[in-house]
Amino acid sequence: MQWHPGWQFVVELLVAVGTLSLAAATLFLVIRTSGIVDVSERALSVGLRPLLADPRPAELSDTQQEQLLFGAPGRISPTVPWGRLWWDHLPDGSVPHFSVAFENIGSGPAAIVGWRTTPGFGGDVYVSRKFVPVGSLLRVNVSVPTAMPGAERFKDQWWAMEGIDVIVDYTDTDGGEVLTSTATIRQYATQGPTVQQMVITRKSDGQVLATGKSSF
Repeated sequence: MQWHPGWQFVVELLVAVGTLSLAAATLFLVIRTSGIVDVSERALSVGLRPLLADPRPAELSDTQQEQLLFGAPGRISPTVPWGRLWWDHLPDGSVPHFSVAFENIGSGPAAIVGWRTTPGFGGDVYVSRKFVPVGSLLRVNVSVPTAMPGAERFKDQWWAMEGIDVIVDYTDTDGGEVLTSTATIRQYATQGPTVQQMVITRKSDGQVLATGKSSF
């Protein structure tokens, strides 16, 4: 069959338009699929976010005790109840060491990127691990040189009356958004030192993500 030249041009045009339409539809599908994958990846990232918070009560843990390790001065290694705030009370009344526990209650492991106290006391601030699996504890162990300026409060049992913040910065294992967990230690005339509250914030802008009173 012999096509008229005009009809042959129309057929070729229709084929070309069809090809372009198929290419456009394929491109749209790729873009849509990429967007869905991107949303899924972001949702998965949020779902795997670690959260360092107040430890659950010791009776709910498989481990009842922990062995701590402190840096200088002292370099002691005491055994303490699981998850509890701990401090060393010497016969002269001074408190040269204290330790705060955080538990990863999130759904992904935490990679520790920073730690400190506010105010600082000039001694060693030691973290028990740099990688915290879900359900595991992180300890921040603080050694205080009580003779140094600024550490006078640790010379007697009322060391936490003015409040102390123990702060940990962390991210997920992919190096995503950095979060900050802050444990505030305080005591009163009728109550010994306790972790009064835990606050979790986004480090980039300080937005509060979670806050609550401690169990211990």
